[in-house]
Amino acid sequence: MVILERDAFLRQLDALLQEAAAGQGRLVFVGGEAGVGKTTLIQHFCSASGGRAEIRAGACDPLSTPRPLGPLVDVSPLMGGNLEHLLDTGASREQLFRALLALLASGSRPTVLVFEDVHWADEATLDLLRFLGRRLAGIRVLLIATFRDDEVGPRHPLRVVLGDLTTSGATRRLVLPPLSEQAVRLLAEGSQVDLGVLYRRTGGNPFFVTEVLAGGSKGISVAGA
Repeated sequence: MVILERDAFLRQLDALLQEAAAGQGRLVFVGGEAGVGKTTLIQHFCSASGGRAEIRAGACDPLSTPRPLGPLVDVSPLMGGNLEHLLDTGASREQLFRALLALLASGSRPTVLVFEDVHWADEATLDLLRFLGRRLAGIRVLLIATFRDDEVGPRHPLRVVLGDLTTSGATRRLVLPPLSEQAVRLLAEGSQVDLGVLYRRTGGNPFFVTEVLAGGSKGISVAGA
């Protein structure tokens, strides 16, 4: 799978994984608008990193009532230990968080832990991000949390978490921009769509570009027409 204009971000993630593998745990927030390619970037990175680290991924969902600790529930069957049992028996947040931290600290290999779409996270998941973000020193883990930055306004609970962790030496933030016009032209190479119109209509958003291209020239003028 080829992804355009994301090599610099992949290199940054790789460098953070190297730091984590050396015992300097990291939490990285990966932001960007919907459709900009956050999931694709993380999937590409995890696919390339599977030989060097354990990959564990969970996600938050766009529910009217968010799943309590949704990402933790997703990864718990793969984490081992008593984490899944603690979740099933209604253990306290403190017990759950410390159990996860202990499992991460005891791993024989570095761990890449992915929490996707944390703009939809419940309060407990946000507390977990705070808890881990302040305790990653000395632990071989790279925690990646993705979010839609265009959905995180000044009063959004995630905004508070981002502010709380600003001073943490373990926390980093990456923001994915839309694609350039040149990259959109590469994606559309061989199509009959007017490339200038395609770029203006989509704003360089990779998802929108691929959706328009999949629909052919419908709604977009044809080059030379």
